[in-house]
Amino acid sequence: MKEYINNPEGHKNIAYTLSLLSAVINGKSPVEPDFEPDWEFIFRFTKMHNVDNTVFYAVEQLKNKPEPQLYKKWMNIRNKCIHRNMIQRQEYAEICSAFEENSIDYMPVKGFYLSELYPIEDSRYMGDLDILVKDRRDDAVQLLTDRGYSTKKNSVDYDKPLIKPPFMVVELHNNLFPQHSPYRAYFDDVFSKSAQNGHCFKMNPEDFYIYELVHLYKHFSGGGAGIRSVADFYLINKKLLPDMDADKIKTQLEKLELNDFSDEIASLAKKWFKNEDFSDFTESEIYVINSGTYGTDENKIVNQIGDNTKSEYLKFRFLPPKELMYEIFPRLNKHPYLLPFYYILRFFRGFFKKRKNLKEEYKILKLKSAEKNRRE
Repeated sequence: MKEYINNPEGHKNIAYTLSLLSAVINGKSPVEPDFEPDWEFIFRFTKMHNVDNTVFYAVEQLKNKPEPQLYKKWMNIRNKCIHRNMIQRQEYAEICSAFEENSIDYMPVKGFYLSELYPIEDSRYMGDLDILVKDRRDDAVQLLTDRGYSTKKNSVDYDKPLIKPPFMVVELHNNLFPQHSPYRAYFDDVFSKSAQNGHCFKMNPEDFYIYELVHLYKHFSGGGAGIRSVADFYLINKKLLPDMDADKIKTQLEKLELNDFSDEIASLAKKWFKNEDFSDFTESEIYVINSGTYGTDENKIVNQIGDNTKSEYLKFRFLPPKELMYEIFPRLNKHPYLLPFYYILRFFRGFFKKRKNLKEEYKILKLKSAEKNRRE
């Protein structure tokens, strides 16, 4: 993908894809291409960033459409997303009713409100329903279990996912961040600062902005974050930020050391989706373009390596900080004396279940270490 981006033909197709996405989120008619697009690439690229259903709303308005087979395949994806959105909204309404009837305080977060910022609600793909529960998460889990949900394995201490065929995933949180996250303390009292309607709480606008930015930063500094996240922030800045207390946001972001990151994302969002400037992709833009929806393993490894040596990185992978272990294995929060056992368990689980991934990771590590040595 990187080679194609730096190729003039690839740049042209990616730039046109971004213009189609911009047309949809700004509620405008798309511009006809002045070249013959590589529709197969554009389709794969939009799927990689989880905006294939969004971009189709622009594609269907064009005179110069993809060949019929690809067009039909693309349209089916969009139609499935419409159906998925309807089911999710209906299921959410029924879950809310159950929480109200049982006096469980709750707060929808992440994609639920982001999709409402889009001109066409179902054009913003929503994978999971994320709900923060105030005090009674076990009761909330039981209510969903009674509705046919089952608990997914390998949940973390602050997030319990439940699934219901064919595609419903509800993540019930008792906190928005892991126990040892530097951002957890800020949101510990989020309910007390939120508007309440019955037992449903809605985050105040400034906290919503800060939460979405922190959540994006977590992805961005990990494996990366893609063009959908930039589109989300463009709409947040366009539709919500003018009515927010900008000074309050700036003060809090300074405390969280995220002001520079906020400015960088706002600048990129403005460049792409307000100015529609797709010329001369910067290093940051290429990082986003290559990241896909939630980043890549290569980005994650490179970011984790940072200024560390290969041996330091390997030490981190084999003996991660105990804070990370507590997040991966929630049982450690109640039984910290089991930490040595879980280090051993993690090693053997990775060796036997993820051997292929480990080989690929080591290959990337060797390549990046060699590149780093050449630069030095």
